[in-house]
Amino acid sequence: MAVSRKWWALLTQRCPYCCRGKLYAGALTMHERCPVCNLRFEREPGYFVGSLYFSYGMAVVILLLMLLIGSMIFPEVDLGWITLGCIALFVPFVPLVSRYARVIWMYFDHWAWPTKPEELE
Repeated sequence: MAVSRKWWALLTQRCPYCCRGKLYAGALTMHERCPVCNLRFEREPGYFVGSLYFSYGMAVVILLLMLLIGSMIFPEVDLGWITLGCIALFVPFVPLVSRYARVIWMYFDHWAWPTKPEELE
């Protein structure tokens, strides 16, 4: 499978195995299995704990970029106030970061330990 297709599937939040089935049924609810290839998304209980590492990393990068931009735009404002403003601006993006952290975790996991849909019955 082409690497560009895998990246596009990751960005559009599709199944890491077939790259066609949607991962999410709603805003924050995931399908239990891929609607196309029947891959079970949660391999074991607590599977998505690993996505917390990706979520943390993404949040740090986003907040640091916001802090850098904020301090460049408002150099006379105290850094503490800029930090509070960045946190307030980041809060609406938490669900999106959480969704993508799960997707990235699944893609990493399926890259590191590949399985087929029938192997996880």
